[in-house]
Amino acid sequence: MHNSRMAVTLLLGALAFSPGLAAADEGAHSLEQLVVEMAHSPADHAALATHYRAKAAAARADAKQHESMGRVYSGGKFFQRTAMQSHCKKIAADNTAVAAEYEALAKLHDEEAKKAK
Repeated sequence: MHNSRMAVTLLLGALAFSPGLAAADEGAHSLEQLVVEMAHSPADHAALATHYRAKAAAARADAKQHESMGRVYSGGKFFQRTAMQSHCKKIAADNTAVAAEYEALAKLHDEEAKKAK
């Protein structure tokens, strides 16, 4: 296996098993950004597409969880109940939008994988 290809594979593996590693300090490159920059082969782009689909699935799951939590807030004072339901709906909507963005990234990497062949 080519060295840069092996590095991309290892970095993607690290991202898959430790998503917290992808977070970076302000101004620093994230591990995920490094992987994207190193992606050149069809396999690299296919792996990134898979990674982004997994992130989209996680965001959709988080959205679903918050939708469910929003339905649970039915007791308590009216203002508190409304505020918590609104909070959960906003987070669910935000995560649904994030999932769509990750799906779009996955599609772009699918297209790059086809071009690189």
